[in-house]
Amino acid sequence: MSMNKIVKLQSEQSGTFTATKNLIDFTIPSYGSTQYDMRNAYVNLVARTTITDASGATGAGIYNFDFIWNALPNLTFDNNALIKNVRLTSSRVGGLEDIRNQHYLRAAVSPYYRSEDDWRGKEYVRLSQAASQGNIRLAPNQDFRPTGSVKSRYRDINIQIPLKDFLELGNADTFPCDKLGDCRLHLECNFDRLTIAQRQGNGTRTSDFGNEKYTEFADTAAGANVTELTMKEPLKDIKASPYWVGQKLAFDLSGNGAPSVTGKEAVVDSITYDEQTQKLTLGFAASIADASGNSTFTDITCDGVDAGSLDFSITEAQLILEQKGKNEPMNELQYKTYTNEADVGAGLTSFTRQYQVEPNCFNLLCVVGTDDTDLLPENAGKTRFTSYRIRSDNKDLTNRRVDYQKPLYYDRTGMWMLNEGLPLKNLIETNINATAGYNSRYSTNPRPLIFIGTNLPMTPTNKLVQISIEGGGDGVKQINLYKSVVKNIKL
Repeated sequence: MSMNKIVKLQSEQSGTFTATKNLIDFTIPSYGSTQYDMRNAYVNLVARTTITDASGATGAGIYNFDFIWNALPNLTFDNNALIKNVRLTSSRVGGLEDIRNQHYLRAAVSPYYRSEDDWRGKEYVRLSQAASQGNIRLAPNQDFRPTGSVKSRYRDINIQIPLKDFLELGNADTFPCDKLGDCRLHLECNFDRLTIAQRQGNGTRTSDFGNEKYTEFADTAAGANVTELTMKEPLKDIKASPYWVGQKLAFDLSGNGAPSVTGKEAVVDSITYDEQTQKLTLGFAASIADASGNSTFTDITCDGVDAGSLDFSITEAQLILEQKGKNEPMNELQYKTYTNEADVGAGLTSFTRQYQVEPNCFNLLCVVGTDDTDLLPENAGKTRFTSYRIRSDNKDLTNRRVDYQKPLYYDRTGMWMLNEGLPLKNLIETNINATAGYNSRYSTNPRPLIFIGTNLPMTPTNKLVQISIEGGGDGVKQINLYKSVVKNIKL
């Protein structure tokens, strides 16, 4: 029995990739008679961080950080947002898929077909992190060690982007390169939108340490130099710890019989966890405050320390494929894909426009944004868009306007998802706030979303579809229409 095997392909361009060097190409070889199972295929971008200390004299620290989309620190996003335009071509049959601005499409649809559990289940490979139930967010793919004496370390970040998250043929269990010939995957990326920023820096003890009480420590013993500190507050789950070995912190200690200490920087040398008291003890290689006689230190707190600089670079791009051990007989390749049309609404609060749609289009999605830097179809204040109505070939598809978040609105959303073959799992319609605590992740500076979509009949000729949107505020500005079409290729 022939077994499938994993194939890793390097991009035709060499790193380092930047905001301007953002094109990535892969050649998928046919080897004469090769088929691939694309369901587990993914693009792997290798990112490397460069972080320096502001003061090397106080030791080399290991710092926590975030990846941020377009200077919006509270926005959560998926890895596929890094890919803007995608094109897949074949040497024998030509174009297979060509989706422009695919990141808007995926950002508009994914909040509806994935529950929060589904979303959080992929945090181990996602750049964008949200607060856990302990209100802690740690940088992705880093070796943060919560206990012991082995220092934490930075690791290269493997940014995995499944093909099925940006390419419809990524869902194919059989991709017949034996019939299609060599294929070429071309990606244009949004690296200019991605930045890095520190977490748990100076002044963040109330916001980034999970619980402010976790930054308070017990009084020291009389006459003892401070080489270790024990938390006052019990920590029921070590996963909620805001500390790791190698972390650089700044301490304030009030001296009783000895000088007080303010802003003393020190690197955590070791961490122990007492199962009985459920408290952490931080150890240091040298004393952070020296006692005098029977003096003690009280009111001990810590805060983060700012790094000197933070930067990252994407050094490699790889395509991971699963090559089938046994070929399947295929005479045709039928699949769904999207065509895209961009438009500008000029800020109109009463917008009506007609578009020409392909005969084989069965679903239409209208994604609205403020400008071309937006990622989400945000309905600011739930008043920017209040209703919409769609006509096809001069026939209304509903008997009244579709009011935002009313029963008919949810019905039309569910119909689009059903016709697309996607489950409808989530109607919260709010982006998770990346910087908020777990209990306020939907209520702090909320970003409500809107879904404007409809199913369409397949027709022998082009359809004329009229979209009418009513609202206020910024009105209709950037528009992207995504038309779901069926393609059938004879092999």
